[in-house]
Amino acid sequence: MLLLVVASCHSDSEDYFTTARINLTLPVAGEVELIQYSVSMMNLNSRDVVTEAGKTTHEITVGDILRGAYSINVEGVVKYIDAVSEAQVHQFRAQSQYVSIVDEDNTVDLEMIFMD
Repeated sequence: MLLLVVASCHSDSEDYFTTARINLTLPVAGEVELIQYSVSMMNLNSRDVVTEAGKTTHEITVGDILRGAYSINVEGVVKYIDAVSEAQVHQFRAQSQYVSIVDEDNTVDLEMIFMD
């Protein structure tokens, strides 16, 4: 007796999650030493909010978010060396009302706005 089993698998899985990278830039000439931040990303379709806080030197990475349209708000403190080699510390915020986060590599450039 010969038993022959043939199976076909069709994997049609979609990855609904991705990673967003937020690249923060200074509004003045200088070199960033440290950014302490709190970021809030709201999905414009579901109204779900993802928040994250931490420290970086230029780029914030927010992982495992649903692909879609987002508004982004970042607040924090930045320490940098200005053009005349003096250390500066400022509170800042950066924002975008609409960003499409749909690809595997999503980098959003936001310029800081000093609050003080």
